[in-house]
Amino acid sequence: MQLAVLLTHEESSTRKRIKLLMKFGDLALETLLLYQMLEAGSPAVLIGIFTFVTASNALACAAMMFDFLIIIGCPMLVVIYCLSTFTFDHVKFAINLEVFPPGWFEQGASVLAYAEQVGVIYESLKSLRIMTALNFFTRIGVNMTLCFRLWLVVGLIKKPKKHRSSVYPKRHRLGAALLVAYAAMLIICVEESVRTSSLACQPHPECVVNARRWTVLEAGSLTQCPCLMLIDRDLAPKTYAEWENPMNVTEKVAQLAAKGELQTLQLTNRYLGTLPEELRRCKNLRHLSSEYTHTQTFPAWIGEFTKLEFLHVESKLTSPMVVLPDDMFDDMSALTFIHFALFIPVAKLPSFDGLANLKSLTLAVFLLLEELPAFDKLHNLERIVLASMPALNGLPDFAPISDLKSFAVSDRGAWCCNGFLGDCDLTDGKCGVHPMWGTPAATCVASDRAATPTTLAAVKTFSATTCGPVLRPGDLVGPPTPELMAPCNGTMWKQCEWPGGVEAMCYSTRFMAITCTTSAYPIEMRRGQTELLHQPCLWAW
Repeated sequence: MQLAVLLTHEESSTRKRIKLLMKFGDLALETLLLYQMLEAGSPAVLIGIFTFVTASNALACAAMMFDFLIIIGCPMLVVIYCLSTFTFDHVKFAINLEVFPPGWFEQGASVLAYAEQVGVIYESLKSLRIMTALNFFTRIGVNMTLCFRLWLVVGLIKKPKKHRSSVYPKRHRLGAALLVAYAAMLIICVEESVRTSSLACQPHPECVVNARRWTVLEAGSLTQCPCLMLIDRDLAPKTYAEWENPMNVTEKVAQLAAKGELQTLQLTNRYLGTLPEELRRCKNLRHLSSEYTHTQTFPAWIGEFTKLEFLHVESKLTSPMVVLPDDMFDDMSALTFIHFALFIPVAKLPSFDGLANLKSLTLAVFLLLEELPAFDKLHNLERIVLASMPALNGLPDFAPISDLKSFAVSDRGAWCCNGFLGDCDLTDGKCGVHPMWGTPAATCVASDRAATPTTLAAVKTFSATTCGPVLRPGDLVGPPTPELMAPCNGTMWKQCEWPGGVEAMCYSTRFMAITCTTSAYPIEMRRGQTELLHQPCLWAW
């Protein structure tokens, strides 16, 4: 009974000691939040501000003000930082949307975005999400302490005469010493975590985001970097040697994957013949992008990346992907984006049944693929792009898809004229021998293989972007060759000579090497950029 009286009395030393213990608990929660920011590799400026606020909270009595800064101010600062550092050319993107046909590579926003910026901002914004039990505990904890203090403020406003002479007990030297020691230790730990992890990752400029973790440095070691995001891209190789024999990054990937921390791996025009065994340790891998890396097979353990959200694989004409593991997608329920291109020899895709959360599916240049896996479990699919799949004779049932927002098909689709949609008309150009790929003429399908009513409705809804014209020589830029690259000499946008006086321009199509192309789409795009953006025309036309 006496303890209860002491706890309810505003001026009792017992209650003030309880408040002091609450402050220690508050600081513990804020320390956990700071730890999560360090592990997420948040930008140094945000970590510095959060550290200053937390240390100041330890040394000041105005606890509520710092609670507001932690709970409301810091998240707002993260958003402001992301908005101020992210740059994206909306005008160029609008030009691409207007010039290029639906479903083409250049219509993707990622073509114009800086991968490093996107990666840093992604990690920064991800730190605001509740993704683990620890996230939930710390977020709820700091919010509960703020609510409790607000409740006390309301009580004080109602009864101002009960204003306390002090918040914490006077002359509590032990408590004061602990708070000062905490602030000093916090600053030292954060500084050393940032410094040592930066030194550990210094030999690896390709690591654009790393965990800010206190690392015991070992001389000459290349596997200490707690790398979260590895991005190494050459978006426009200037010579044929760079295109055909890119830099081998297999050892680099193995070194940065050794600690098992990688969450993003993004490579363009680099050599990665096989995924190194060290990458298997990275169970939190969420983003895998491999463009023109000479990767022809995935290891059997590729399906162990159960947290993978983004998968983009652009194969190479001279070394295309040849096969995918049958059970590759069985446990990839987190995957939301798939882009597969230039899988020329692949005649069968793995089952899609494990892709319960897939939202975007892009398949391009599958010359031998005749059938797509069933869409039975793709309830969340919103976007489908099928490009240059001349052997495809039909489509799966679209009934499981509840909210399809985009469906684009470019180049020949034999299913448009072989009776799949109704009448069979083999005189249609889409059913003839393909003028570019040489795919044999289509034949009429049996009536029992006709489209379901739901599939017919989807094709009708998106009729403007499906069953379009067949690609012809000159529409699509071919693979780089020494002869096509020589007139450009590694220079983008330059006018180049073409037999017969045909208009041609040097361009890096889909991040391939800079070649001379007669395709009208990039030429029209460049004209639009020059006119709308008032960019200087360096090469006379």
